[in-house]
Amino acid sequence: MADTSKVKTPTPARDLPNGSVQPDLSDSVGARLLALRQKFGLSQRELARRSDVTNSALSMIEQGKVSPSVGSLEKILHAFPISLQEFFSESIEQASTVIARDDFIQVDRGDAKFRVLPLAVGNERDGVYLAEQAYPPGAKVNSQWMVHNGFIGGVVVNGSIDLHLDGVVFNLAEGDGFNFSLHRDHMFVNRSEAICKLVCVSFSE
Repeated sequence: MADTSKVKTPTPARDLPNGSVQPDLSDSVGARLLALRQKFGLSQRELARRSDVTNSALSMIEQGKVSPSVGSLEKILHAFPISLQEFFSESIEQASTVIARDDFIQVDRGDAKFRVLPLAVGNERDGVYLAEQAYPPGAKVNSQWMVHNGFIGGVVVNGSIDLHLDGVVFNLAEGDGFNFSLHRDHMFVNRSEAICKLVCVSFSE
């Protein structure tokens, strides 16, 4: 992954071609980014992974040692998701109550497509995540969740799917649910001819 930060230099606000104003990326950026990350319950490593920024670059930004470009900052903020305007507003204490469908984090796992929404508030944790998962016919996914040491629970909202858990196969129909530790060996397989949709919540230990 490329280091998307640059050495910090004084950057006054200036007009952009579309008439908007580029904000002055001052020392407060690092502190605000740190507060936002902790508010969403993300570890530094997890945010770096999701925003395709090196962990060292993110650490330098949070410490105020480097200042990101506007493009790089937008890339990091998209992982929450939050806009530049919201980031530079007076307060970041409250998260958005309503999240537009296009603002969910999009994750592809093989043939399956996940839409993910962070829910938790914490400090140095991977947090809690709500996910809508779509498994097309024939999908066979050894799921990798937003958290790696915790639990997953969910319900089948459309279709059917096989849950392979520690060598045992459970056929889950619409309305069935599941709950297990992420330490256990598991896989979802869609043997039907229709898309299967799950709604899940995962959380760290």
